[in-house]
Amino acid sequence: MAPLSISRSPTRPSFSTKKKLLDRPNPRERERERERERERESSSMAGGDSSPVAAAAAARKWEWDQEEYRCESPEDSLDPRYSEYDPKQGRFIYVRYFFNGKLDLDEESPVGPMRHTGKIFKEGFRLKNSVNVVSIKIVSSDYGYPLYVYGTIIARDSLDRKCVYIFRRDQDDCQLITSKDDSLILTGPKRGFMVCDDIFFEINLKVKDVHGMTVDDDRLSKGLMEVDAIRRLEYSPRYVVDTETLVSMHSILDLNYTFIRRSVEGTVEIKILEGPDEFHGKIVASTTSIPCDIVLHDSKVSGALTAGDSGVLQTARRVVGVSVDELLVLTVAATVGDDELSARTVQFTPRRNGYDDENITCGDYKMLLKVTWSIVYF
Repeated sequence: MAPLSISRSPTRPSFSTKKKLLDRPNPRERERERERERERESSSMAGGDSSPVAAAAAARKWEWDQEEYRCESPEDSLDPRYSEYDPKQGRFIYVRYFFNGKLDLDEESPVGPMRHTGKIFKEGFRLKNSVNVVSIKIVSSDYGYPLYVYGTIIARDSLDRKCVYIFRRDQDDCQLITSKDDSLILTGPKRGFMVCDDIFFEINLKVKDVHGMTVDDDRLSKGLMEVDAIRRLEYSPRYVVDTETLVSMHSILDLNYTFIRRSVEGTVEIKILEGPDEFHGKIVASTTSIPCDIVLHDSKVSGALTAGDSGVLQTARRVVGVSVDELLVLTVAATVGDDELSARTVQFTPRRNGYDDENITCGDYKMLLKVTWSIVYF
């Protein structure tokens, strides 16, 4: 097992490197070629065809779309639709994705998990890369601690650049953050990320009050973060936990994540077969190469889970990206007695489709662990 390492790379304050317009093909000729590619793609993908030719056509279409979006980005000044004044930095910063002026910034991605689990992909199909968000922490606060935090954190991946929520709380449902060591309770993503070049995170966190008093500026953390997957693919060590840092408004935020090569999506389902209806304990996922915990549920911070009519536990998170070159590791730790845990760990070999399951006994529970596999693709 490779040792766990951590690298830190502060969020770059400027996105000017994304605005290079050199060597663009003729727009009209490019559009005609795109139309021809769409026709070829449509015919080749009919009936679930996943040949390398179809995959290449879809990838080229995606690259052209991204180039076009970047060409439309603001050139000289920050557009007020995408920016706000940051008192911490003393200047205007980007707070929203600005590369595509036609995109509805508030539209949620309609794509869900297990999208391609029933499809068969031909030999040679190239798997996409992905990202797992491990944790997000407010590591410094101008307001001190504790904090009552609400707001949203969304991701925009290469699949459609639409909103994929990983944190969402209303003002009446704040999370209490008592120190820099507390992680936000993440509730997403709802599907695996597809990362071809960059993945963007829009942070919009607020504080309800501080020490019982209303603050003049409730913006705790707000900004646009970018993970450059191409740079990590070329230069980063293979098995690491990376950290992107956002210094903005009235805090410093760390987003810890792992970059995954040749990834598939694993959707985790846990069903109680016998035992109490409520589950007290902790459920985490990891991989054999990066043994950091991706918390799916923790009763100490989220309370007990109550099984539904079918016995299925609705965990806060259930989707994990896994490289086909490693194993998915699920650990269920059930509370028995006073703060004692009975733990079971199961390893699953990733696949491109279908599912795997295994029965376990953990404390007072008999459970069925099920992982449904799918590639992450257009």
